[in-house]
Amino acid sequence: MSFYRAAEELARELAARWKTAFEPKSWAERLALLHQIHEQLMEDLRDFDMYCAVSPLLVGELIELLSGGSVESMAQAHIYANSGDADHRHAAGKWFAAFNSQADSVK
Repeated sequence: MSFYRAAEELARELAARWKTAFEPKSWAERLALLHQIHEQLMEDLRDFDMYCAVSPLLVGELIELLSGGSVESMAQAHIYANSGDADHRHAAGKWFAAFNSQADSVK
């Protein structure tokens, strides 16, 4: 099995395992949980290259499983920005640009 295929399979497995823990949470709570999961994943894998491959795939899988929809908060944008899916990252970028534009207009 190729390195990337192994990373994809692990990301799918982890996302399926963690889905129920994420579902009832707000995006801010999901972001905090994701930080904890990533810390544990780094320890468990003991392979930085594999961690770097699995992490964005896991985030993308979780977003898809949670039917994330459009980005509506800072925490959700941070999660989307770390996805391996280019559409998720683009959605986060659009949200950050709009947020920054609003912040600049308030100054």
